[in-house]
Amino acid sequence: MTDLDITSSRLTADTGFADALLKTGALTDEEARAVSEHQAKTGLSFDEAAVALTLATEEDVVLARQALQGSLALQLAPSAAVSDEVIVLSDPTSPDAESLRLLRTQIIAQHVGAGRRAFAVCGATDGSGATYIAANLAVALSQVGIKTLLVDANLRNPRIDAIFGIDPNGPGLSTYLSLEVNRPERVVYPNVLPNLSVVPAGPPVGRPQELLSGARFRTGVDILLRQHDVAIFDTPATNENSDALTVAGVLGYALVVARRNHAFVKDVQTLSSQLVASRATVIGSVLNEYS
Repeated sequence: MTDLDITSSRLTADTGFADALLKTGALTDEEARAVSEHQAKTGLSFDEAAVALTLATEEDVVLARQALQGSLALQLAPSAAVSDEVIVLSDPTSPDAESLRLLRTQIIAQHVGAGRRAFAVCGATDGSGATYIAANLAVALSQVGIKTLLVDANLRNPRIDAIFGIDPNGPGLSTYLSLEVNRPERVVYPNVLPNLSVVPAGPPVGRPQELLSGARFRTGVDILLRQHDVAIFDTPATNENSDALTVAGVLGYALVVARRNHAFVKDVQTLSSQLVASRATVIGSVLNEYS
């Protein structure tokens, strides 16, 4: 089992209603924080606190509850092709899944809600769990009705295809970057799960760094973002090559992932500095702990 320690600032509100009310537009992220503080002081439930502060109506609560019930139904009906590694589907009531939903709430409130619609998930070292975080976060976002795109930009050692039961020899990001198809939409696998589409890495190619640095990658990102609410890019470990820095630089934002007792503090600091130098803003960090 794994345990997540989320080290960026967090919302302490009930994550289910917070996500639902944010998604429906009933609350802003600042209002959600105010509700959370009032909840902590009064002991009210999140929805009761929101109504007490007149930041949400009873109708808002009903709509949010309906949205939440719909997302829970999706969590309890995973696709048979999806790996058990997607813990928000395989074990949705576990502490790990709850930690990932908390991360989802942060991403919605602080990133997606601010109009920042794409980011790279970057591991400080090999085995940090970046792919695990990227896959689970993408599914978690899709579960609350956000049209999500998960892109495997790890062209050297991809794993997203295996996690979602996609043919590793089928078309993917490398197919588009290598000019084998004209449009990036042709390598998108739509509705792998409700509200979740996937672009796998595709067949192995030479020169991945050169391909990711090219104008074609930037153009593809722009086109795909027009069709999705948010896009998450999985990337290879930054201690092995600079692909992740290139991808993060194009997207402008990155989520840093490290593994306890595997990566040193200096590894994370180095990665954060490299991301800033690559013109990418670090939107948060996640610490994986394996036992």
